[in-house]
Amino acid sequence: MIPFTYAFDGYCGWCYGFAPALHKFAHDNADRVRVRVLSAGMRVGDRIKPFNALRFTTTSNEKVTEALGAVFGPGYRALVEEGSFAMDSHGPAYGLIALSLQDPDRALEFAGAMQSAFFLDGSSLSDPDTYRALADRFGLDPEQAAAAFASPEVQERALREMREVRELGVPGYPTLLIHLPGQTPQIFGAEEMTGDELTAELNKTLAEHNLA
Repeated sequence: MIPFTYAFDGYCGWCYGFAPALHKFAHDNADRVRVRVLSAGMRVGDRIKPFNALRFTTTSNEKVTEALGAVFGPGYRALVEEGSFAMDSHGPAYGLIALSLQDPDRALEFAGAMQSAFFLDGSSLSDPDTYRALADRFGLDPEQAAAAFASPEVQERALREMREVRELGVPGYPTLLIHLPGQTPQIFGAEEMTGDELTAELNKTLAEHNLA
């Protein structure tokens, strides 16, 4: 199995747009790749601002739709228009871990569902009730997920993961890293690529390194 690291942020629109291609790639290559998901911490500290204080939100979303075909739902658009909601990346980092503790192999699936909850429905990824609802949807324990979201252990783990992303030198989000034997992690693919194109890139990379 070839390990990958996926550096993403729950509040990253480009990550939301890239998700279908990445999920198809992971599904189609489930017998030979393993994807670890790390929350990047895109909006922390002085980068936590309400929508009405952010420039180019609508323009950026339009670019994501044009490039990747992503659909932004009415619930999310209402949040942007109202303007007071502030994206704090700690919330989705806690939430992804809280869900994944109950089923670690589904972290990528959980990440995608979280982003749909926000970018389609406008559900806050900083609200434990969002994870109660997602846990129930995935057949997990909702109260266990909510309790984990608020636990110091989960919150400290989230901060460690954010530090790890920085130490990996990830230039932006989404970023997919491939870990080839004996080499430092390398950026793999690009956010504009389809799932099939990512698979073709994997085939090419493995052949170049005699790993096919």
